[in-house]
Amino acid sequence: MTFRGPGFNSESLLNLAASAIQGIKRAQFERVPKMVLFTDGGLAQSPAVQARIKLIGVCAVLVIGGGCWWWMAHQVPRYGQAALAQTEAILALGPRPAGSEASQAVRQRLRGQLEAAGWVCVGQVFERGTAQGEVKFENLRARFAGGDSDPWQRAAKGLLCAHMDSKAIKQERFLGADDSASACGAMLEIARVLASSRPQQAKQMELVFFDGEEAFGKDITAFDGLYGSRHYANSWPTNVSKPSFGVLLDMIGHKDLAIRLPSDTPDVLREAVLAAAAKQGAGKYFAVGPIPITDDHTPLTRAGFPMVDIIGDFTQFSWWHTPADNFRNLSADSLDISIRVTLDVLGRLLKQP
Repeated sequence: MTFRGPGFNSESLLNLAASAIQGIKRAQFERVPKMVLFTDGGLAQSPAVQARIKLIGVCAVLVIGGGCWWWMAHQVPRYGQAALAQTEAILALGPRPAGSEASQAVRQRLRGQLEAAGWVCVGQVFERGTAQGEVKFENLRARFAGGDSDPWQRAAKGLLCAHMDSKAIKQERFLGADDSASACGAMLEIARVLASSRPQQAKQMELVFFDGEEAFGKDITAFDGLYGSRHYANSWPTNVSKPSFGVLLDMIGHKDLAIRLPSDTPDVLREAVLAAAAKQGAGKYFAVGPIPITDDHTPLTRAGFPMVDIIGDFTQFSWWHTPADNFRNLSADSLDISIRVTLDVLGRLLKQP
């Protein structure tokens, strides 16, 4: 058992409990002199007093122990640990560039986890010509069943998105732990929390895992990269109202968490994220970057979806798009912060008319 936090550890807490019990014993001994007996070995307390002291000692241990368990429950990153385990399972499937067998395996795992939590999934299959030839892509969409009619007939008020592919880098085994497995792991945990604890919010959401965010060339261009989000935005039915907001998650699990919202984020969404971060005690990890960012939110924004990209500041680290973006880069604490803030943001935005 490990206790976390400044000035606390298992040994110090046990010593605290022992000190409390000894103090109670001394106090009891001093307060009841008439019940002290003389024995060959010296002073002794009567059986009644001994029983009373033992009872008080047990109560002290329970009170201190209960307080420690309460403190631990509020400190342990339970969302983050679950998301980290999901991320690790995704990474175990290997590199997952669009069109690969590993990409299909990841999609199947995501589908299985979502359906087990009560979400109804559909694939969005399409093909595009790329620098690597014709590639088959497939976005994964999910809506919460909720026990009523077809969820795909309901209007979606909000989107929660991430991309599930990793960049294809020649002669390198690139796993993309933070870019973007961590966001997929976080989305699975958010989906579980919404389904189990916030079903009314879940019914207003659509979850989307985009395929083909990464370019096959070096950088994303107007013709290479963002394949899944472009197709999703262009395929939205013209007779169906668009969601009133969308949240994109990307690179949110790095141990040196530093979220930088794009500078062109809509005011209401920027304020919702920063307010949520402050409420969750995570304000120091969230800020607005100096420039816009090209990411999966870009084609959706152009198509009329109000979007915020909750993205880590990858520009400051040498690990981006290198094999160094591996599991050792990730932190359950960072994932927990990102998940708690995202859940807070969803709660704020779903309450708005």
